[in-house]
Amino acid sequence: MDYSRQNISNYYLYDTQVENLFIAEYMASAPGEFVKAYLLASMYAQLNMPADDRIIAKAAGVAPEKMEECWAYWEGRGVVRRIYADPEDSSSCRVEFVNLREEVFGSREPAAKKSAAARLDDKALARLYRDVEAAAGRMLEATEPEEIASWLSEYAMTPEFILCGYKFCAARRRSTRCRYVGTVLKDWKSKGFASPSQVEEYLQGMDRHYDLQRKIFKELGFTRSATEEEKRIMNKWFDDYGFDLEKIREACGKTAGIANPNINYVDAVLTAWYKESGKTLEDSAQLLTSKIEKLYEQDRQQNAEKTKQIRSEIFTKIPRIRSILEEIRSCSFSVSKYLLMGESGKEAAARERAKIESLRKERDGLLTRAGYPLNALDTIYTCSKCKDTGQLEDGSRCSCYKDKMRLLTQ
Repeated sequence: MDYSRQNISNYYLYDTQVENLFIAEYMASAPGEFVKAYLLASMYAQLNMPADDRIIAKAAGVAPEKMEECWAYWEGRGVVRRIYADPEDSSSCRVEFVNLREEVFGSREPAAKKSAAARLDDKALARLYRDVEAAAGRMLEATEPEEIASWLSEYAMTPEFILCGYKFCAARRRSTRCRYVGTVLKDWKSKGFASPSQVEEYLQGMDRHYDLQRKIFKELGFTRSATEEEKRIMNKWFDDYGFDLEKIREACGKTAGIANPNINYVDAVLTAWYKESGKTLEDSAQLLTSKIEKLYEQDRQQNAEKTKQIRSEIFTKIPRIRSILEEIRSCSFSVSKYLLMGESGKEAAARERAKIESLRKERDGLLTRAGYPLNALDTIYTCSKCKDTGQLEDGSRCSCYKDKMRLLTQ
């Protein structure tokens, strides 16, 4: 005798299971639209019904472009895993809903660490490092991959969140040093942020000109957010030119006769008015900060050229040095990969670290025998404390900043 049960054809007659652990520990602190998307997608998954981000976004009332950020948020919390058939193709992603009870009570390894290891294979991890290098405008430092891996595992940060930190520090803080970026990221996490959109909302609120910028965009009929370059230009109108909002609105009115109103057109109008007033940019005391930053930029450029020349000289005299540095870099990436594997990767990570130590000793021996100091390959800085940024790792001004200020004002 066989046994069977009639299938229910109407999904309204089913129940969707949501773990109390999710409700108590994750739901209350999550963005509302992300919760709606999670619940709807979970319903589709439990019913084995076909769906995609477009369907979920429409049903949940979420902007389609926010779905990527939504899954990045939940993945960072260890609630879902994103599995890619092709790590280079984001459209090949499949979202797997984690059994939280199993993760928390059925395993010795924290869910956040396991999800980090599961979602970032070699290609995905390499892609994150490439993106970070592009945002920072430099190669990763020797131990930086290992540090980034700790942010992924220990703090449950998503790759998107980490990349957001590097971009922010590069654009607004003029420093992308690993420890400094880490301080910024950990501060954001302590404030309860887990996604780039939450960070952006916070930063907009902290921007003293945000409300003024919003009013200017409304005047021009723009509904989108301002780019960093547009914010810089608008801040110039207030800070450098000293115009009030009414004067800027008058300039915005000049765009009424053009087909595509834009910030650059308004900037040209205001710049012309500013010059007609008989003032010059150099006469403005408010440009002191800009002048100081130019001095730092000159230091960075000159020191970068000196560093390049010395390294080129060493690589020519001791070709083995270049390959040693490449091997150290490769081993550092491997260490970060093994750290994401938790306990199972500790032994392999230790072996890679031993290789790095051996390579460093070989490098130091070659430098010494050739008559170079051990720090000959290090980046040259005029100020080693702030690394020519004027800002220390805790965000305070470096003493050299006052020196440059005195130089300009004496």
